[in-house]
Amino acid sequence: MRAPLDGVIDVFHVQPNQTVQAGQPLFGFDEVVIQARLDVALQSLATAKTDYRQTSQMALVDVKSKSQLALLLGKVDEKRAETKYLNEQLQRARVLSPQAGVVLMDDTAEWMGKPVAVGERILRIAALDDVEVEAWLPLADAIELQPGAPISLYLSASPLSPVSATLRYLAHDAVQRPDGNFAYRVRASLTDKTSHRVGLKGTVKIQGDWVPLSFWVMRRPLATARAYLGL
Repeated sequence: MRAPLDGVIDVFHVQPNQTVQAGQPLFGFDEVVIQARLDVALQSLATAKTDYRQTSQMALVDVKSKSQLALLLGKVDEKRAETKYLNEQLQRARVLSPQAGVVLMDDTAEWMGKPVAVGERILRIAALDDVEVEAWLPLADAIELQPGAPISLYLSASPLSPVSATLRYLAHDAVQRPDGNFAYRVRASLTDKTSHRVGLKGTVKIQGDWVPLSFWVMRRPLATARAYLGL
């Protein structure tokens, strides 16, 4: 879930790891400024309608007043559009869950009173039955991998019960991780359903094609020598 508007988060209705339903309130922005602008816009709209109504009545006997009707009608439409926009902003300030799932985020206290920009990610909603494996493949271990390659996930919480999966996606470009190292993103589909919750960490073992033992042993030394010699 990303911020739908620029503003300050005022309240959170959910907590991390909480199960939510579609349409359930997640968090809300400070509505004071938006409500104040909406009140001013509604007053301006009422004034514009009054001016148009009075001028239309005068136009029955005054040709000059009739020429001003188009201008006043345009002003009414402008104020009506502004009111509609602010009403939509007020509705968007109350963020609802688009689907059922589990809330994935850090401590809500870190977001309270914090100004955010449009598009900034606040939290994630993970579907309970939509689970997959995400891993990072270091540059030094980047070997040729085909979709469907077997993967074993050894979770830190249960290292003796590996989770089986198959390779679904291997990123073409390496990206920088928070620790500063570059790696390729790997995504894998689970072979069977699992009872493990979303967000658990562990180690992944990926099986590639068979290669001669000599190549496997000498791969890294050769790569290091090639980089050092500039070959």
